[in-house]
Amino acid sequence: MMEAFRIDPNALQGLRDIALQEAAKGGGAQRIERLLGGETLRDEELVAVFLDREVATERLLELSEELRATDSLQIETFCPLYISNECDAECLMCGMRRFNEAMARETADDTVVKRQLDILSNRGIRGVALLTGEYRHGSMRREMLARTASATRGALERGFTHVLINVGSIEDTEYPDLLEGLPLRGDGAISPHVTMCTFQESYDPTVYRKFMGSAPQNPRADFERRVQNFDRAARAGMLSANPGVLVGLNPDLAYEMLALLSHVHHLSGLGLKVYVSLPRLRKASGAEHTAGVGDDDFCRLVAVLSAGLPDAKIVISTRERPEIQRRLLPVIGVLTAGSPGVAPYSQDGARFDVEASQFEVADLRPFEEILGECIAAGARIDGYQPAIYPASAP
Repeated sequence: MMEAFRIDPNALQGLRDIALQEAAKGGGAQRIERLLGGETLRDEELVAVFLDREVATERLLELSEELRATDSLQIETFCPLYISNECDAECLMCGMRRFNEAMARETADDTVVKRQLDILSNRGIRGVALLTGEYRHGSMRREMLARTASATRGALERGFTHVLINVGSIEDTEYPDLLEGLPLRGDGAISPHVTMCTFQESYDPTVYRKFMGSAPQNPRADFERRVQNFDRAARAGMLSANPGVLVGLNPDLAYEMLALLSHVHHLSGLGLKVYVSLPRLRKASGAEHTAGVGDDDFCRLVAVLSAGLPDAKIVISTRERPEIQRRLLPVIGVLTAGSPGVAPYSQDGARFDVEASQFEVADLRPFEEILGECIAAGARIDGYQPAIYPASAP
């Protein structure tokens, strides 16, 4: 059994400095040729490619697309389904934070959640992410974990092929209840495709403390507990992990890239299938809006991570405008569309009330329109089965 994942900020800062020095010397074109030749670059070399402004962003996107080397464009999709926007955490950048009096609080009961799953299924969705706030130990925590467990079973019973669980850090003793009733393989691992999602937001402990808080009663305050959630998930039999960075929270993208790369290597070493989410910092209810990261840097980040992590799937969402989605479609593994509101879906649309949502969405189109555009561009989409889509699609 591997040791649990840990961050060494000093070591990462040292690698960041090396990457900055290498980028200043140039040589990005040679590193790209090495990647195309099948070499694996060291993490600091990948970050140097990202930082090397002599390498155009379009060349990085072309590189990533070339390395995919597939005859057809294949992506996955899933829709977020928020069960509640109640939360005990204090994250300054999040609309759901406990002390945000501007948030319209909502919680969906089991009946509403099952109805939402039926709606998504009827509209062709076969992948769903179940989300709640994060809670202190107590009755609310037990209740929301139970509702998430029930929703997971309900989704699988309805034929969903991928369920993602995003409910914060889970203790070893809580995983059996969260995963209760799920089919197991012979080795005791979870048989269906169920992914644990835990976005670290920032791998810099100082930045993390600034935005997530440090009060002991805050369920999000323990940096190490959060970063090791996937280790506990793997011990519980889960085989799929989805780490992520809130891009723009920490302006030092080179540091965050190095930390994220290190985390992905660790998770792959555990035998986990890995998804890498790169949500960009957006406006949230009652929160001071930080400028975040520009389009060009964001596209460079996605392209380099896609090229450098061939066995992981890069996830972007409709936090991104349509033009950014189109630009990145050839190099990502997942495009997720939908609303960050609680139980927001109807038979033909969704609610996007920012005052009741975790964050602001840039693309409010129905997911059928967004995914239909991808299909028209030649994409095959796992997790989506509308009536117009061939039943024999892989």
